[in-house]
Amino acid sequence: MNRRPIYTITTIRASLFGGSRSPGFYHEFIQAEQSLKNNDLDINECGYYPYAVIEETFPGLYTVPRKENWYKWNPERDAYEPCEQPERFKKTCAWGLG
Repeated sequence: MNRRPIYTITTIRASLFGGSRSPGFYHEFIQAEQSLKNNDLDINECGYYPYAVIEETFPGLYTVPRKENWYKWNPERDAYEPCEQPERFKKTCAWGLG
């Protein structure tokens, strides 16, 4: 089995009940992070998704635990910046696939 991971990008509303979506993935973390930080194709949707997470996901079903890298939108810089995982999202996993 191919053990090469993918890196899913998921954008998240401020509330868990507000919704989330996964606009895509990359085979390399650096590409996923660069795309997110650059807000490629306006994945932030003009402030609609203030949080984002990049997850390292391996082939298979329900592959958890996953390494997560969290980001928060900085409107002054028009960019996502690294942040700690918000407390309200700590009991949720498998954002991109699962």
